[in-house]
Amino acid sequence: MLDKDKIIANTKKYFETAEPFITEELTAFLGQEFITAPASTSKNLNNAFEGGLIDHLLRTTKFAIIINSALPASLKLTKEEIIKVCLLYQIDKAHAFVANTSDWHQKNGKFYDFKNDMISMSIGERSAYYAQAFGVKLSETEFQAIVNNDKDDSDKQAKFFTSNLGTLLRQANEWAIIEEKMLNK
Repeated sequence: MLDKDKIIANTKKYFETAEPFITEELTAFLGQEFITAPASTSKNLNNAFEGGLIDHLLRTTKFAIIINSALPASLKLTKEEIIKVCLLYQIDKAHAFVANTSDWHQKNGKFYDFKNDMISMSIGERSAYYAQAFGVKLSETEFQAIVNNDKDDSDKQAKFFTSNLGTLLRQANEWAIIEEKMLNK
């Protein structure tokens, strides 16, 4: 769980860091729901609490920059593209969840449900759609990294034909989840 001060600090850091590429239209669309959104639905997953999404996006960005710094020069990516992709790749979650109203589910750690009224898209697909629909320009590589991040390993196209940026995002996301689970035991 995050206290109110941490949520405010994370929100400020997110928008200051995202300022070079995020549009006013996207910020308005994301709204207050983005600030309070969880990163997942259940306690056994990661950051299933108020403010969990922004915390997760910042943590993923931190790990992506750390991993990138360890890569050989021929594989390194620009800090700008890393930050842009890491801060946008799950923005769909701002509007994806509703609070679970079942006492039994709440007691057993399922705090949120997915909304049922959404057109079927993955989180990555909808995140890339929202970014572009509200004026964020994505390169083909940035788009591919966002869209393919949450694809299953059985999706051979996404797994074997991804970019360095896509691979970096997937690894950073996994490390962020591991750290969040350790911190929120």
